[in-house]
Amino acid sequence: MDLNRSGNHERHGPRLWLANLTTIAVYLGTGLLSHALALPAGYATPVYLPAGVGFALTVVLGWRALPGVAIGAILMHLPDGWMAPDTAPWIAAAATTVTALGALAQAWLGAQWFGRLVDPALGTSRDVARFLGLAPVFCLINATVSVAVLYRLGVVTAAERAPTWINWWAGDTVGVLLAAPLVWIACGRPRRLWRRRARIVAVPLLLAAAVVIAAYEQTVHWEHQQYLQAYRLKAQQVADELQAELREHERFVDTFARALGTDDRFMDRARFLRTTSGYVGGRPEISGIDWMVPVTHAARAAFETWVRSNVDPDFPGVRDLGPDNRLRPAGVRARYLPLLYTWPPSNQALRGLDFLAAPGRADAAARAMAGTTAVATGPITLVTTGTTGIALFRVVGEPGQPPRGMLALFLNAPVFIQQVVHRAGFDGFDISLADVTPGTAARALTGDPGRRAVNGDYTVLLGFGGRTLQLRFSPTAAYMEGERGLASWIVITTGLLLAALLGALMLIVSGERAQIEAQVADRAARLQAILDNAADAIVTVDAHGQVLSANHATAALFGYPPAHLPGLAFTALVPGHGDENGPDLLARLAGNSPDDRQLDGLNARGEPMPLAVSVSLVDLAGERLFVCILRDLTEQQRAQARIHRLAHHDPLTGLENRHALGMRLERQLAQARRTGQPLAVLFIDLDHFKKINDSLGHQAGDELLTGAAARMKDLLRDVDTLARLGGDEFIIVLGGPLSPDSVSAVAVRLVESLQQPYRLAGTTAHSGASVGVALFPDDGLDADTLLRHADMAMYAAKREGRGNFQFFSSAMNAATHEHLMLENRMWATLESGGFDVHLQAQVELETGRVIGAEVLLRWHDPELGSVDPGRFIPIAEESGLILPLGDWVLARAMALLAEWQEDGMGQLRLAVNLSARQFNGGALLSRLDQLLDEHAIDPARLELEITETAAMRDPENTRKLLLQLRARGFKLAIDDFGTGYSSLAYLKLFAIDRIKIDRGFVRDIETNPNDAAIVGATIGLAHALGLGVIAEGVETQAQRGFLRDRHSDEAQGFLFGRPMPVREFRDFVRAQAQPVPGP
Repeated sequence: MDLNRSGNHERHGPRLWLANLTTIAVYLGTGLLSHALALPAGYATPVYLPAGVGFALTVVLGWRALPGVAIGAILMHLPDGWMAPDTAPWIAAAATTVTALGALAQAWLGAQWFGRLVDPALGTSRDVARFLGLAPVFCLINATVSVAVLYRLGVVTAAERAPTWINWWAGDTVGVLLAAPLVWIACGRPRRLWRRRARIVAVPLLLAAAVVIAAYEQTVHWEHQQYLQAYRLKAQQVADELQAELREHERFVDTFARALGTDDRFMDRARFLRTTSGYVGGRPEISGIDWMVPVTHAARAAFETWVRSNVDPDFPGVRDLGPDNRLRPAGVRARYLPLLYTWPPSNQALRGLDFLAAPGRADAAARAMAGTTAVATGPITLVTTGTTGIALFRVVGEPGQPPRGMLALFLNAPVFIQQVVHRAGFDGFDISLADVTPGTAARALTGDPGRRAVNGDYTVLLGFGGRTLQLRFSPTAAYMEGERGLASWIVITTGLLLAALLGALMLIVSGERAQIEAQVADRAARLQAILDNAADAIVTVDAHGQVLSANHATAALFGYPPAHLPGLAFTALVPGHGDENGPDLLARLAGNSPDDRQLDGLNARGEPMPLAVSVSLVDLAGERLFVCILRDLTEQQRAQARIHRLAHHDPLTGLENRHALGMRLERQLAQARRTGQPLAVLFIDLDHFKKINDSLGHQAGDELLTGAAARMKDLLRDVDTLARLGGDEFIIVLGGPLSPDSVSAVAVRLVESLQQPYRLAGTTAHSGASVGVALFPDDGLDADTLLRHADMAMYAAKREGRGNFQFFSSAMNAATHEHLMLENRMWATLESGGFDVHLQAQVELETGRVIGAEVLLRWHDPELGSVDPGRFIPIAEESGLILPLGDWVLARAMALLAEWQEDGMGQLRLAVNLSARQFNGGALLSRLDQLLDEHAIDPARLELEITETAAMRDPENTRKLLLQLRARGFKLAIDDFGTGYSSLAYLKLFAIDRIKIDRGFVRDIETNPNDAAIVGATIGLAHALGLGVIAEGVETQAQRGFLRDRHSDEAQGFLFGRPMPVREFRDFVRAQAQPVPGP
């Protein structure tokens, strides 16, 4: 709307002013109602209806409503009642401005968001839900901005900040949810819809809000009374205790005075102090108890002389208390009432003070001298503490006789009040105590009795020494803030929120009714649009089987022009079975299950295509129709074929996988059983595949697998089956007339073909294959048995050196069973600690002295007896058990060395043979470090032996590992030297200490010149390289003499001692006090 045009301005100007004046009036009216509902301790109200009014009018009128919102907000936030009276004018102005701007920004931004996210008609449950969700969000604006600024300005304290923010936000939110629908009913658009909502929305909403407000007012009144009840009870309790304490002080003074009535006025000072100190204990409010004696002017000098002689040699005489609370010599008067004794002793500086002339005390002292009851002073300033207090005087003497003296008790008023309040354990009130004795001006003892009375003040009158004291309790601000209780807040907030939700429900009901009417009008058009844009062919057929209508997808599917489809027989599209006519076909399809609704259709060119047909029977008034939905299954069937191939074939080689092989083998076995023909299963494992895959890469490994599969496929017939189990394992099933020779011929061709070089990743590589063969029915009657036996045969081929084939035999099965049995027993023995070590002595040839031993693993099984190491060590190597076994042997060896060190055998060393897997496993160094830390032995006493073959598997890594072992201090030896293929160049680089000549060379050195020459050369080579030499397998004196003559350093064998248990070896060493004798 362009208000700059004169016509529009003239037409809409009065209306705009009226709208803004209405906004201001509604702001003020709803604001007064909201403030009437405010909780006692804060400005923010539980419901702030002006927030909803400003938001709703801004939604309807846009920016034109903002002036009225701004003026209304300023008027509502004038600093009247919600700010302290002494608030600085600029702070009040700033607070009013900020809160008004916050209300303005909230109304404008809320209206903008509402216009973008919500249909102003609120005709759907979604729009109503968005309105309900949007209101709490934009109501954060005013609460957050205003409370933050008010806190900075000091209008809101830190303690009030959070509750004020919550109430402010909740009040604005509930105000928007309540007031906005009512405003829109009055002026919202579309007018027709909102006018209809006046009865169904406004009336229930107003009634519900009125009920909630009435309940809230009752709850607030009840809660306020309940809340103040505890405060009043505590106040009365404190008042009663104060009165009881005052009466106790009166009784004490009276009792003490009576007790002193018969004594001389110069009573015993010790008695006075003893009596007063006993009473004062535990009463810190008593600042002093004094004993004064009456003295005439004529007796003044004698009195002062007596005091200096009997009480205080430094007594300055009778003194007066000046206006400045300073003591000076007393003037000339007829009578004096000087202080003689006082408690506590620290008050002795006041001795001599004349109470008949002391300010604030003289009148009460004079009245007490004239009577026989206790008389209290008004509020006085205590000389010793400077605080306000009150004094109680009581004359001492017989009635009708001149008084002997005067007792005075002084109370520190602030301490008195604090002690009683502390004992009450309640800090919810402020206390003021004032002297309001009739006929005198009210004077304060403590607190501020003259401050303005507030709701909840509680006043009690107390009596003390003939005076009237007023005790006034006022609830503290912190205590009254606690009245912001749950009951009233929950009633108003929850009740009004439920009322707002009731209004929202009414909005939904009325809006959806209007929507339903509009939806019915365009349903037909929408349905037609859906049919025309459906992906599936949808055809309507009459009871005679003629097409009535069809959508565009039908014409596209069958290739007919859209105009030719009506009147076409349904069987022209879907022929059905045989001569089945259209009505019968449709009736059958309508009653079939979904699995029976796949038929072949014919397109306009007469080409068949697979279809999924869904038929529904529709009975109308006087008419029966069939609604058919047709879907082309061509792509679905192609996808199913692809899925089937992926499920049954290896994606890399295209061969059948394990699942397909199982089904194919079962079928071939069933056929072989029926025909009585044999069947062969070949298990092929590619040699060196892992090495090629690791060294040349996975791409080269894949090329090797596909190349091997292609070679094997070329060698087989169509009736044979080739499958890949996984990894580098393949299975061939040979069918038809077979014989062992024909199977052997196929296996030979396989081995020869797979041994040919491959060109992989630009490099020539050699692989080969190991083949195991199992025959049906000789080697097994079922698929699992045949595959397992072929696998056994394949492993037998590998053990024979790879690159060959083996037929399954029962001996293989027995060996496999024994292998498995020994492996299981070894595991059990290792877990139960059943392994043991024997030691074979190593001697120094020159002296015959035992210098150490080799650790040999032994196994005695309860059922198998002693198991030869040559029987179980290879199985341990193959199964991986050699790693934990070797670890156990190392630990046992270090434990023995630690024991020997304690037993005086610390000069001996132990040699432990490391397996190839243990040496190359990667965990050897860390385990040795751990064992060294555990046993604390000299590593030089442990010699680690590795075989020549293990060392040369990876010479470079062997060299690095030996250097690391040498750096830790271990001795190193090459075992079985001469049996492998070690390079002398590497032998020179290896960080070893000695070589061990294999027993195979030592055995025949007496008779075989070649062995003798090899042994002699080996010793010479070792010494040339600076290495020691030990020969094993020495059994005769002749062998010993030969080795000694060739300068071999050490030897070991049956000649010196067989392997023996640890205890026997210990005895053996101790028995060898003399060197082993020579020949």
